[in-house]
Amino acid sequence: MKNMFKRYRIDYLLYGGLASFVVIFLAIVIGLTYTLSTQEMARMTSYYQQGQLSELYNKIEIQMRSIEQISLAASRNTTLSEYSDISEDAYSNYQKRVELDTFLANITYATPIIQSIEYYMKNAGHSQYQSLVAFIDEKQAKSQDWYALVDHTDFTWIGQHTITSLQGEVSVISFARKIYSNSGNYQGLLMLHVKASSIQNLMRGETPDSNRMLLDSGGRVITLIGDSSLQKKVKAYMPKMEGESGYLKSGPSIEGEPDADATKHFIVWARHFYANWTLVEFTPWNQITRGSVRIAEILSLVGISAIVIALFITLYVSSQLIKPIRLLVREMGGYSANGRTINLPNDYYNEFGVLFSGYRKLIDRIQALYLSLENQYKQQKNAEIKALQAMINPHFLYNTLDQLNWMALSTGQDKLSHILELMGRMFRIGLSNGESLITIREEFIHAECYLQIQQLRWEEGLMVTIDVPEHLKGWYIPKITLQPFIENAIMHGFNERTTGSINIKAQVEGEDIVISISDDGVGLKKNWDTMKKGNTGGYGIRNVRERFEAFFGDSYQIDIKNNDNASGTTVVIRFPKLKSKELEDWGRRLTRSQN
Repeated sequence: MKNMFKRYRIDYLLYGGLASFVVIFLAIVIGLTYTLSTQEMARMTSYYQQGQLSELYNKIEIQMRSIEQISLAASRNTTLSEYSDISEDAYSNYQKRVELDTFLANITYATPIIQSIEYYMKNAGHSQYQSLVAFIDEKQAKSQDWYALVDHTDFTWIGQHTITSLQGEVSVISFARKIYSNSGNYQGLLMLHVKASSIQNLMRGETPDSNRMLLDSGGRVITLIGDSSLQKKVKAYMPKMEGESGYLKSGPSIEGEPDADATKHFIVWARHFYANWTLVEFTPWNQITRGSVRIAEILSLVGISAIVIALFITLYVSSQLIKPIRLLVREMGGYSANGRTINLPNDYYNEFGVLFSGYRKLIDRIQALYLSLENQYKQQKNAEIKALQAMINPHFLYNTLDQLNWMALSTGQDKLSHILELMGRMFRIGLSNGESLITIREEFIHAECYLQIQQLRWEEGLMVTIDVPEHLKGWYIPKITLQPFIENAIMHGFNERTTGSINIKAQVEGEDIVISISDDGVGLKKNWDTMKKGNTGGYGIRNVRERFEAFFGDSYQIDIKNNDNASGTTVVIRFPKLKSKELEDWGRRLTRSQN
C-alpha cells in the first residue's frame, strides 16, 4: 500500500487530517467524560442507596424480629403448647378450644401487621365464622406449596403468597413455627400471616417507584416492590453480593443465557452480618447514565460544529499554502533549456520565498552547467587519451620483469628468478586486460604468488593454509582484494617476529560469498577503530573498501577485529555471488536500488 501522503493532494490531506484529529480527539474526550461521569454517578448513587437501604433494613428487621418473638412467645405459652382435645369431656374440650382461639385472636388484635393466624393440628374441627384465627387439619399442610420449606426445620419465613380472608384474596408473608409440648411432643404448625403491604410500605420509604426485594439467607424472595421479573435475575447475582453492603452492575444476561430484552441494572444491597435477610435495590442502568449520555450528546454537537468550522478555516489556510506550491510546480513543468524567464512572485518572505529563491539559483546553476558541458566533453576526451597512454606503462613493466627473469636465470640467480616470475604473474593478473573483476581462482593465484614471495624471504617462519572449495573458484570478485590484507598481516601483525601463520578460507553463506583471513600476529592496536577514517587500514585496504563500495553499494561487509581469546586479527569479507553473465546486470540493479 502506497503512502497516502505521496498519493493525494495536500488540501485533501489537510481536510482529512484535521477532521480525523477532531473526531478522534472528540471521541476520546466523550469516552473519558462518559466513563468518569458514569463511575462518579454510580459511586454517588450507591452511597445514597446504601444509606437509605440500611435505614429501611433496620425498620424492616424490627418488624420481622417482632413477628418471630411473638411466634416464640406463643409457642412457649401453655395454652398453645399443652393444648389437647383428647379429653372425654366435650365441654372441657370446648373450653380449651375457646381459650386457644381467644389467645391467638388477641395476638392478631395486638399486632396490626398480622393479617391472620392459621394453626395446623390434629382433629382441628371447625373454626369460628369471621374469625382471624383458623384451625386446619395438619394433613392439608402437606398439600401446600410452602410445605417443603417447613418440613425439615422448626421455623422459617415463607415468601409472599396469597390467602383467602374476609376481605377476599390477600397477599401475605408468613412465618411458620412448629409447636412442641414441654415433653417434646409435636403439637402442630403455627402460621402467622403478615400483611405484605405493611412490609412493602417499609421497603418503599420515600421512593415509591423503586425496585426492591427482601431476600432470606437462601436467596429466596420474601417480598418485592416494582418489577417482579427481576426476581429471576437476583438469583444469578446473589453469590456476588458479599459483605454487609455493596453494589455491582448486572449484564444483559441471566445465569449465562443470552437475552436480547434484558436490561442492565445497578444493584445495591444491605444486610447485617447477624441477620438472615438481604434488602436489594435494582436501578435501571440507563437512569444512572442519563446525565452522562446527555453530556456526551452535547459534546458531540459541539464536536460536529467544531469540525465544520475547522474545515472552513482549513479550506482558506490550505488554499493560501497550496497557491505558491502550484506556482512552483507550473514553473518546473514549463522549464526548458532555452533560457525562459522564471515567473515567480517576489513578495514571499517566508519558507516559500526561500524555496522560490533556491529554485532561481538552481536554474542559474543548470544554465551554467549547460554552458560548461562542451568544455567538460573536450576535457573528458583528453583524459581518455591520457588513460590509454598510461596503460602502456604496466605492460612495459611486465615486459621488463620478464627480461630481468631471463637475466637472473642466465647468471644462476634461481631464487631471484623465481621472485621475478611470481611478480610477473601478479602483474599479469593485475592487468587482466583492463577488467575490474576476475575469478576467485585468479584472485587466489594472485594472493598465492605474493605469499610465495614472502615465504622465500621468511623461509620456514611463515606458515600458510588456504581452504577454497572448487565450486567457488568460478565466481567473480574485484581484483587485488586479498593481497592488501595479507600484506597488512605480514608487515604489521608479524613486525619484529620471525614466525607467523596465516589462514585463508572461503565459503558460501546463502547468496553471499564469505572470505576470512586470520593471523596470529600482535593484533589491532587499542582504539584503532576511533582513528581518523583517512588513517585506517593503510592505502591498500582503503582502496579495497572504496572499490567494493563503488561496485556493491551497501551489499558488502568488510569487518576487521581481534581474535577472541587469542592473539592475532581476523578479516571477514562478505559480498554477493557474481557470475560472468551477471556483471552488467548487477551494475544496473545496484544503480536502480540506490536511486
